[in-house]
Amino acid sequence: MSMHIAIGYRWFPTAAGYHIERALQALGHKVTYIGLPCSQRAGYDTTVPVDEIVAALPEKPDFYLWIDPAGRYFPPGIERLPIPTACYLIDVHLGTWREQAARFFDAVFIAQKDYLERFRRAVGHEQVYWLPLAAAPDVHYDHGLPRIYEVGFVGNIARAHRRTPRARRLRRIAERFRTNDFDRIYSPEEVGRVYSQSRIVFNCSIAGDVTMRIFEGAACGALVLTDSVANGLEELFEIGREIVVYRDDADLMEKIAYYLAHEEEREAIARAGQQRTLREHTYLHRMRKLVEIVSDPGFRSLAPMRTAPPAERWRARRKVQIHLHMLDALLDEARERGLHPIQRAWVILPALLRRLIL
Repeated sequence: MSMHIAIGYRWFPTAAGYHIERALQALGHKVTYIGLPCSQRAGYDTTVPVDEIVAALPEKPDFYLWIDPAGRYFPPGIERLPIPTACYLIDVHLGTWREQAARFFDAVFIAQKDYLERFRRAVGHEQVYWLPLAAAPDVHYDHGLPRIYEVGFVGNIARAHRRTPRARRLRRIAERFRTNDFDRIYSPEEVGRVYSQSRIVFNCSIAGDVTMRIFEGAACGALVLTDSVANGLEELFEIGREIVVYRDDADLMEKIAYYLAHEEEREAIARAGQQRTLREHTYLHRMRKLVEIVSDPGFRSLAPMRTAPPAERWRARRKVQIHLHMLDALLDEARERGLHPIQRAWVILPALLRRLIL
């Protein structure tokens, strides 16, 4: 059944939301973007209540979906929406503010399996589901290009990551093997081309998470070599037959050299990983499941913040807005609560300090 889905997130071309939006459209659903504006598309300011946005649409959506990472955006008035709401939380392994954000939604989908029970406790209901990341088959596929890179990688190596194992391992790889430019920013289409030109795609999680890169590299026909993590990885892939894991720096370098030297073995694992990914792990698969859950007749509006006292909603929303550095939204809510200027300054101080430091 075709649905009309209102979707909110901070748009940029490598965001999971970008792939999710296109997957929903490919499945025949109508998608209306009501997230943040940017140079590429129109949107709404962070302080415009989402219930007012939805009420003004020419056609009422069947449900609303908010997607992490959201930049500096959390939908005000989400608890007042008269339609079902859902959120897709990706970086649940980083910090705790998403537990507060989850309490504003009727259904919660999280990318990392090990956090299911924690989020069910946080929201107080069972409409919390594991929905791993995935590949976008229209851009993450084998382009049939010569595999000129021994090791490929596209990802975040900004200042916050420069002292992590990821940065250290990338330096060691670049010193010894032929690679793409790790410092470049690539479009989704370019990501697909880089991985199609790579014999091995290297992955290193930040905090034990199952990343998009695992699915993207496998979909492009490269052997994926990732650190050994939990969060359902062994349910998603057969280790050693569909992808390969390494234990530490030494094991990583040894396995890169081994699989480069053993072409037939490398290509057999790469093919098996690609087949598994295209068969089970694309955004089409993920969105089909999400829509099936939200459209089920037994689905209920269970968001705790729909019925929570105003003070409780204020505390929960403030924690989210502080983490997202949402100064304007914090100030607006402080004014609505009748706080005087000194109290308003105290309200926004944590968010201001986070913005200045980070």
